[in-house]
Amino acid sequence: MAGDAAPDVERRQGYVTIRGCDFPGSPYPLHGHASAGEALLGSANFALYVAGDAYSTERKIMGRQSAGKAMVLGIARHWPTADLHAFGYERKAGEALARQLTSNGHTGTVRWRQGPGDPVMDRLGAVYYPAPVPSEVAHARNARSPTSYSLFGVTHTLSSSGAMDQVSALVMPPFKPWDALICTSSAAHTVVSRLQDEMREWLSRETGATRFNPIQLPVIPLGVDAPAFTRTPGSLASARTTLGLAEGEVAFLFAGRLSFHAKANPSALYQALEAAAGRVSQKLVCIEAGLFPNAGMARAFAQARAQLAPSVRFIEVDGANEARYKSAWQASDVFVSLSDNIQETFGLTPLEAMAGGQPVLVRDWNGYKDTVRDGVDGYRIPVTLPPGGCGKDLATRHAVGRDTYDFFIGRVSMQTVVDVDTLTDRIVSLASDPDRRASMGAAGAERARTLFDWPVILDRYVDLAAHLTTLRQAAVGQIAEPWPIRPDPFVLFGDYPTRSVDDSWTVTATVGADGLAGLLDLEVARYILDPEMLTAEVIGAMHARIVAGGGARVGDLMRIGDSPAHSISALMWLAKFNAVRLLS
Repeated sequence: MAGDAAPDVERRQGYVTIRGCDFPGSPYPLHGHASAGEALLGSANFALYVAGDAYSTERKIMGRQSAGKAMVLGIARHWPTADLHAFGYERKAGEALARQLTSNGHTGTVRWRQGPGDPVMDRLGAVYYPAPVPSEVAHARNARSPTSYSLFGVTHTLSSSGAMDQVSALVMPPFKPWDALICTSSAAHTVVSRLQDEMREWLSRETGATRFNPIQLPVIPLGVDAPAFTRTPGSLASARTTLGLAEGEVAFLFAGRLSFHAKANPSALYQALEAAAGRVSQKLVCIEAGLFPNAGMARAFAQARAQLAPSVRFIEVDGANEARYKSAWQASDVFVSLSDNIQETFGLTPLEAMAGGQPVLVRDWNGYKDTVRDGVDGYRIPVTLPPGGCGKDLATRHAVGRDTYDFFIGRVSMQTVVDVDTLTDRIVSLASDPDRRASMGAAGAERARTLFDWPVILDRYVDLAAHLTTLRQAAVGQIAEPWPIRPDPFVLFGDYPTRSVDDSWTVTATVGADGLAGLLDLEVARYILDPEMLTAEVIGAMHARIVAGGGARVGDLMRIGDSPAHSISALMWLAKFNAVRLLS
């Protein structure tokens, strides 16, 4: 607490609003203030689980982080003054989210809810996790009450071993039928369903299991911050000047990770651009905007350009240069995303281009099938894979560590073939027909605005959370569930000691208040103090009770802390440092 000022504390309906002091371990607002008569819950009927870089691109710029950052902006746009809830175990992560919301224009209150929850979470009803929900989060929820709230996560990449393990495990405890995994595309839904079917079949065959937890698997796409990609004739002209594009040049933009093994091998695009350049009167330009992971990758792209597309002018844009990167998006005539990688599950960049009124050229691949209407918003180019059964060795080599993840996805990518002839025809069609580009771009912009803008997607999340609440409230007889293989250490290791304390034991003091104060100054004793688990105040109160009574029964001391577990922590701390003596 700063100085000696008394904290302004207001307690209402399960949360604590605190002004002028720090009160770790309790629910508290991270910004904004509650007003008299304020409604507890706003339009958002779910809390955001915050941890790591799920909502920020400061440390890493990839699809998952970009989607999370845009989601937070969408929340600020959709609920600019609402009472929002952050959820998790790290206060700093919650504070960072609150700052991010504020910077995006949110003026309401963000309340931090400490996991695994509190009574307000029962009313709120759901927690959004920015990836497939880990089992430990569900276990912690269940230890409180399985029906206290629902958990719903979202798919991103599904090709890594970790992601496959996570989505497969969702058919088993601790997950419940009122939990969910949002599949961001129809293709993602198919992958998740296949993995879960295989898991159920394997467990049934090997263990005789017959009952599984069928979590919900809705298909809801990722959103896009549509207004951020709006283009005007003025911004387009300025950007073209910035990049040195001449009148009559038709610019095809690829923006994203510049990696031939982890995103998109550029050879098909280069070959198609070169072939198209000989069939149109317009000068073709390819803008490649993004970041190379290393110098070797940059050299590989340069070599491929020189050999496969010598007639095409290339403009390289450094993705770290924010102004120039934005110019690339503003200046281009056609957006191209020919991902051939199983890491791609949804594909945000074509939607961002559609929001800016650009026609898009994409491969007929994963989430692009849901977002881009072939012949309406742009074109989807056919892709061919080997027949099923031919990739078992690829999977095994990676699973046993013979191939790294990069080699695994790279080997799969090398057997993913785009139809270069069709791609060439589509490039010719778009390069030679500005009216077609305009009509497709307008159709895509309307589609992005009405179906994929984040506020639209957030309303679908609200509907999902309400549906999960209906399922959860229909469940009866649910009690707190222990966390198997993570038991109470004093039970699991109960045979280690000579004896264990029980309520009948007596306690006597061996030091006075000054002696206790000295012990509390020792670093070897203070490091364990914690506002939730063990405080100096509870230790002092317990010691004072023992001294005042000339001793006490253990059972009578268990009411001093917030719970018996907290009380016993204080008692054992006193005994640990010989401030009291335990007598059986």
